[in-house]
Amino acid sequence: MPTTAQVLDSHEAALGEQNAAKVSTHYAPDAVVIANGNTYHGPEAIASMYAKLIHELPDAAWRTKVAVVHEDLAYVEWACESAALKVEFGTDTFIVANGLITRQTASFSVIDNN
Repeated sequence: MPTTAQVLDSHEAALGEQNAAKVSTHYAPDAVVIANGNTYHGPEAIASMYAKLIHELPDAAWRTKVAVVHEDLAYVEWACESAALKVEFGTDTFIVANGLITRQTASFSVIDNN
C-alpha cells in the first residue's frame, strides 16, 4: 500500500502531466475536496475540478514549495506559472487512507502573469 508521501508524489506527477483523469485516480470513491469555497464529491467531480484548473493554466510549471507529511496527513504549499496566468501561493491539506486521498482542502488564486 502506498504511503501518504508516495500518493502525493504520484498525484503531483499526474498534475505535472496535466492529466486530470490520472489525478483523479488518487482519490477514494467517497473523497471530498473543498477548494476555494466549493465542494467536490468523488473522483469524477474532482477530475472536472482539475480539468478546469489545467485548462486555465495550460503547460504550467508546477512547484512544491513546502510539503510536510505526518502519517495520514499532508500539508503542501505550491505555486505554478503558465504563459498567461499563475498561482503565486497555493495551499492544500490532504488526508490519505488505504493509499487514496479521502479528504482535501485547497486555497489558491489564479492571477495574470504580468
